[in-house]
Amino acid sequence: MKLLFNFCFAMMLLASACSTADAVPEFKDKVAAEENQEENGNGNGGETDGRPVMGTYKRYNVDVEEISGICLNKDKTALLACGDQGVLKEIDPNTMAVKTIWTRDADMEAITLDPRTNDLYIGIEYSQKVYKLDAPDYQKHSSIIYVQEAIDKEYKNSGVEGIAYWKDDLVFIGTQWGANLWVYKLDGTMVSKTSLSGFADEIAGLDYDPVGDWLWVVDSNYKKFYICTVEGKLLATYDVGFISNAESICVDRDRSCVWIGSDESSPKIYKLEFTF
Repeated sequence: MKLLFNFCFAMMLLASACSTADAVPEFKDKVAAEENQEENGNGNGGETDGRPVMGTYKRYNVDVEEISGICLNKDKTALLACGDQGVLKEIDPNTMAVKTIWTRDADMEAITLDPRTNDLYIGIEYSQKVYKLDAPDYQKHSSIIYVQEAIDKEYKNSGVEGIAYWKDDLVFIGTQWGANLWVYKLDGTMVSKTSLSGFADEIAGLDYDPVGDWLWVVDSNYKKFYICTVEGKLLATYDVGFISNAESICVDRDRSCVWIGSDESSPKIYKLEFTF
């Protein structure tokens, strides 16, 4: 009887060891798959609850020195991009060929288009103001908004980095300093101010998505971008550790993607596939 008991006990130990050994590779495979997913730009930080899902990405070199702002043109056939060195260019989204539209000695950090008039609004950092470029040729400009707090508190090179047309005569303006987010009227009147510092280290770029009524915010310090409500409530977080210096973001639902510009020595633009 004792011999039979020892035999049964030994068999139980062997079965348990085999079971454990079988489970270990399965766990490792899962971890490897998750790491591979992150390396290839998949996943969205685990927040998929009814929010857009990020897929794979493609990276392109683009001839826009220190690219810092991106938006779609009026008919959504091209991207319009500005850079720190004071250049506005049009980018073909299929070939990445560029065409210079306008240049100015100004630290251009952000860009948005007014769909009512097709005028462009460009955020100028150091001087903390917004240019209006008149459609259709974008050769005439005027200063229409001054972000007074950023001027008074000397935000300087941590100032205006994001702008997004919202509705009527309202635009969002964001700064690196304090991840501050303002709503301004186009006549220069400040409407409101909030901070996204509860989840973001900075606002490096902005886009407003009228379909979801969402703000998309890119943060180059944390290497993430976010979806939040227009009041600043966080809805989703996406990791983009593979992007060196993400400073601009543009939602392109027609192409099922989000564009992100990376301000680096060899400027890049990333096309991130999205399921909306």
